[in-house]
Amino acid sequence: MLNTIKNLFFLLLVAFTLSNCEREITVDLPDHNEKIVVEGSIESGSPPIVYLSRNFAYFGSFDLASFQNNFVRGAEIVISDGIKTATLDEICWSTLSDLERQIFAEAAGIDLEFVPEDFDFCLYTFFDFEPEIIGEYGKTYTMNITTAEGENLFAQTSIPNPAPLDSVWYEPHNDPQNDTLWRVYMQINDPDTLGNYYRYYTQQNDEPLYPGLNSVFDDLLLNGLSLPVPIDRAQPQGLEFDFVSYGYFKTGDTVTVRWDAIDQQTYTFWADLERLANSAGPFSSSTKVNFNIEGGIGIWAGYAISSNETFVIEE
Repeated sequence: MLNTIKNLFFLLLVAFTLSNCEREITVDLPDHNEKIVVEGSIESGSPPIVYLSRNFAYFGSFDLASFQNNFVRGAEIVISDGIKTATLDEICWSTLSDLERQIFAEAAGIDLEFVPEDFDFCLYTFFDFEPEIIGEYGKTYTMNITTAEGENLFAQTSIPNPAPLDSVWYEPHNDPQNDTLWRVYMQINDPDTLGNYYRYYTQQNDEPLYPGLNSVFDDLLLNGLSLPVPIDRAQPQGLEFDFVSYGYFKTGDTVTVRWDAIDQQTYTFWADLERLANSAGPFSSSTKVNFNIEGGIGIWAGYAISSNETFVIEE
């Protein structure tokens, strides 16, 4: 979505520059079609976590206050694994004690140092040391959402059986002048059944665990094969791109590689979104992102954590 906004601004700027300075240009913008945005996931061994918000208008105002006000509060979110059914708890930062904030931040992967004092955000999960439902391999999970305004949303996802990596290792940069840079590789063993999908993440030292810029794989070309695959060091979107060091780790880095099995809908969503995020220029082809949320937009995704390897890069 951010790339689309940038492209629209660029096209408007080009149109303004090429036109006569005395000519008035009128642009008719479409009305904002408000929708519920769902960001939900359930990992093997963990409870579900769901963020609910409303989408922003392309040319509307966007600041801290508007972002906080966009959270959807007071919704009922019911999760079922086909046997057990339970309702998620709504948790908002402003209502928590200091101890609860620490527990909440660890569960959500949030660094407390970067949370402004006046910032508030909400999510839905089981805020309990013994969650009623946790992710399990081979199970399907449905999600029914009813907002305080009476809107109804539905989604379904599955956690596949795990597909562990055979091994993970690293090799030096092929240029001796960059002898402090290392490329990480993983050995994939794909089952001999077509229709397997994967996602990878890496962590460098104390940074968060990030998905790669092209983090998802299917087995269309590697079905049933065992082969080595180089993977990039993942980093957040928007960082300055360095053609020499991009994708490499450094000597002394503590590296974590996580490898998940995912279902087809989860793969399609992230493949579409990453294709959109990585497209360049105002004249690049548009990408339609396929959602699995009925009644809204977003993703309800299941992840089978198959490998989670940590090691230190040494010369």
